[in-house]
Amino acid sequence: MSRRRALALGGTISLGGLIAACSGNSGTATTTSAAAASTTTTSGASTAATSGDAVTALLAKAPQCVMSKEETQGPYWFDVDSIRGDIREDRPGTTLQVAMRVQDNSQCNVDGSIGAVSNAVVEIWHCDAGGVYSGFESGSLSANGGGGGGGTPPAGGMGEPPSGAPGGGMGEPPSGAPGGMGGGMGGSGETSDGSYSVGDTEATTTDDGTYLRGAQTTDANGIAQFTTIFPGWYMGRTTHIHVKVHIDKKTVLTSQTFFDETLLDEVYSQSPYSEHTGRENNTNNASDGIYDDTGLMTVEKQSDGSYLAVINLGIDA
Repeated sequence: MSRRRALALGGTISLGGLIAACSGNSGTATTTSAAAASTTTTSGASTAATSGDAVTALLAKAPQCVMSKEETQGPYWFDVDSIRGDIREDRPGTTLQVAMRVQDNSQCNVDGSIGAVSNAVVEIWHCDAGGVYSGFESGSLSANGGGGGGGTPPAGGMGEPPSGAPGGGMGEPPSGAPGGMGGGMGGSGETSDGSYSVGDTEATTTDDGTYLRGAQTTDANGIAQFTTIFPGWYMGRTTHIHVKVHIDKKTVLTSQTFFDETLLDEVYSQSPYSEHTGRENNTNNASDGIYDDTGLMTVEKQSDGSYLAVINLGIDA
């Protein structure tokens, strides 16, 4: 049994819920998926999600009925095949609640009451506070002299190409591979064959890490929620979260989401982010060739010091 399959079978969603998650159903559904009802760690402990009212209210403030831009999946994606809401595992950092609403732009209206896509699978992945991706940790650390990660990625597929490469400036690989926008450098030649993704080109991993990766099914309102940490940064890219949307095991959107620079300054002034120095010399939103305003998340700080970040993902369902 592969490590990805073992994680997926660790008890985070019922079989019935998983089948529903892969069925794909746009419009206003009458049932809510099991995965969206609560978030669950890999050890089975339940973690309360941000209140539905707070999420819905903030989503209403975010841009709606806007087609999300197709972006490269980058060189760090593999099929983790895990339906779970809490993706933190052992990673330190500021708690970030993420809520993403999938909207069918052919039906969408601005109050979100029509066009919600239920039972889609939203998958996210991002680096940790030091700029390291799970599954590629040893390579990242080696490229930085064994300390902390986040610097220039190693050659041979562990990093994203330098400025000027095909695919948009700060560049990740060009489009053309399954999953819409490139299979990444150093691809394994294998494609995903999991519970919610089939046919997307996977990168070759260097370790068994799975932190800060996972997927959730959208509820009746088209919303999927995650508990994670605020992502860090690494050389050559602005701060971002990768996202895929799958319907009927087919990837219908591959994109990236971003954060306001003032917010990044606030978060990164605190530990453990402050231990990763040199960001002032790194790429920001304005100089990142992949950044796009349609991916900018709407964020509010919560009373406990955590953050709630939301975005409406517009697709052509």
